[in-house]
Amino acid sequence: MLAAENISKSFGGACALRGVSVRFSPGEVVALVGENGAGKSTLLKVLAAVVGRDSGTARIDGRPYAPRNQHEAERAGVALVFQEQNVNHALTIAENVMLGRLRDFRRFGLIDWAALNRAAQDILDRIGAEFSVSDDIAMLDLGQIKTIEVARALALSPRFIFFDESTAFLNHAEAARLMRVIAELRRQGISIGFVSHHLQEVFEIADRIVVLKDGALVGTYPAAEMTEPRLYELMVGRDMVGGLFPLGAGATSGDPIMALRDVTTSGAGPISLDLRAGAVVGIGGLKGSGGEAVIAALSGTEPVLSGQMLHHGQPHAPRQPRDAWRAGIATLPGDRTGEGVITDFSVLENLTLAACPRRAGWISDRPAMRRMATAQVAALGIKTQSLAAPVGSLSGGNMQKVVLGKCLAAAPEVLLLNNPTRGVDIGAKAEIYRVIRTMANAGMAVLMVTEDLPELRGMSDRIVITRRGRISQEFASGARPSEEDVVKWMM
Repeated sequence: MLAAENISKSFGGACALRGVSVRFSPGEVVALVGENGAGKSTLLKVLAAVVGRDSGTARIDGRPYAPRNQHEAERAGVALVFQEQNVNHALTIAENVMLGRLRDFRRFGLIDWAALNRAAQDILDRIGAEFSVSDDIAMLDLGQIKTIEVARALALSPRFIFFDESTAFLNHAEAARLMRVIAELRRQGISIGFVSHHLQEVFEIADRIVVLKDGALVGTYPAAEMTEPRLYELMVGRDMVGGLFPLGAGATSGDPIMALRDVTTSGAGPISLDLRAGAVVGIGGLKGSGGEAVIAALSGTEPVLSGQMLHHGQPHAPRQPRDAWRAGIATLPGDRTGEGVITDFSVLENLTLAACPRRAGWISDRPAMRRMATAQVAALGIKTQSLAAPVGSLSGGNMQKVVLGKCLAAAPEVLLLNNPTRGVDIGAKAEIYRVIRTMANAGMAVLMVTEDLPELRGMSDRIVITRRGRISQEFASGARPSEEDVVKWMM
């Protein structure tokens, strides 16, 4: 058993952990949950010696555990699988798996490649990997890349493996594959620490749930005795009456605001789809199945090869994103730091980026900008020290709210959402869902592409499934298909 007592850690003046105690037992999955900034990732990094602790103690099987660096932690049997991709594409699969043990395969100064490949393949087989060391690493998907990282950790014969948001950027199929790997590791007696914002994964895999809030321990609970509403309440510190997903009024009658008629792009088609005022249309599917291509066409980032898009019955053919924004079509992209915000710019500048108030035609109206930004901060509950703070200093959830606020500040009639709550905590999700539903109920047409099945089922008035660039299934307005029904049409 690994037992940590009263672990504390600060970064500058910010306290990340306040006297947290936790234990990890063989053959058990312990899920750490909490909002952004709760201390989950910091705790795992402290235990894996990626960062040092300020105070507290840890023991493995009753013996002091105080590694000075990650290498010493790995030698003690503690490994960490990071959220970010951590493989070298210039190396082979086998080299990546055995990266920490390459010296073990040297014979007279040369690498015994046959032995190295056999050892790496044995580890991949142990966790049921669906690829071999002879495959091209460039052809693997994100889930398979993450499997390589798990195999690399296993190559060091760990007793404890910690997963820090390892499914954050995986699609449904990739995440499901990784969850099967984790279940197999538990069966083999390895102790697992698991951090995820996807609570359905927590309930699927966890034996115990550790709840953190503002760096402190709220409590530890048997997963079998926990319910989603109770877990939400423990994480955010308030009762989320009515659940996570707000009720919708449904689509209003009348002609669609946007219509796609047999639209074909380089990534999808032909696609026909209507977007009406007051309704959230959700597109589900594996990554690259067509949903993101629909958003790209509507937003002017990808040309339409054939078919037609109509806006209030008139042709809509944006040549660039600016044309779509000017037509009242706002887009929240899937990559918030790469496409959604400028991290070095202030909160004020980012919130007014798409609809900057001006005087005399070209001079920025700073008082009007401040009023606009202040309204979005209040409406979305954005937590920031000031409007002048750089967006890069915000948490992931608050940064995502800034991207959404930028969209809403432009007062669009059509809102395009690409995975709107990817990588944000449950509290931020609830606030983002509330705002999206409020806008839809007020008459906005919303198209949401998401790989999050509960989000797809809970937020959509109408669900459309895409597969290989085409619509494979549409569920009637108001229908609530099961996850199994949805996944069946994705695969």
